[in-house]
Amino acid sequence: MPRIEDPRPLEDSPFLDYRWPVLRTTPLGPHRVPVERTFLDIFESRRSTRELGAAPIESLVDVLRLALVPRFWKDGDPLRRSRRPALSAGALHPISVLLLAGTGAYRLNADESALEELSIKHEVRANWLHKCKRVLPSADGAFIVLIADRARPAAAYENCESLVWRDSGALLQTLALAAEAYGLGFCPLGILGNEIVDSLPAANQLLAVGAAAIGLPG
Repeated sequence: MPRIEDPRPLEDSPFLDYRWPVLRTTPLGPHRVPVERTFLDIFESRRSTRELGAAPIESLVDVLRLALVPRFWKDGDPLRRSRRPALSAGALHPISVLLLAGTGAYRLNADESALEELSIKHEVRANWLHKCKRVLPSADGAFIVLIADRARPAAAYENCESLVWRDSGALLQTLALAAEAYGLGFCPLGILGNEIVDSLPAANQLLAVGAAAIGLPG
């Protein structure tokens, strides 16, 4: 098994963000905050929920916004470091969340506070959803894919791959807690989402790092 080398900080280098195949962009309106509960209540109540029904897309977006939207930006920083609820190496937050709900595929653009509908072929989407359903047959809600853009981590760290994987685990936990805060069920899946990445144009800098189901608890 190949050895994974420790990450090593670099001088910040230039980078280019991945350009997502966006069909249309919808600015997000006011954020609906969850019903107030103590953190301990949310922390202790969280469970992986395997029986899930469809939830309104507005509720799903509320969860993603709570987990992903930056609370603070570092002024004048070339790598756009920010503070968000999830842990992230170097405060880079390189992972995008794609939401497959209804007949659409969406990306929450957390930096611009917008929902982007993406161009993903119907057969790719259908095949991947079928794979998700094989893993979790009782999930009739939506599915999410975590996709990392390696450009920023690679500009800040040599051997950045382990940091990206650690970010993925931290983000999945944060999404699970956010879903619980809104009364939604959440269940990570033991698949990555490579099929979605492989279907995207010029996606060599992207890495599929996880997937999950989300919806109304059964």
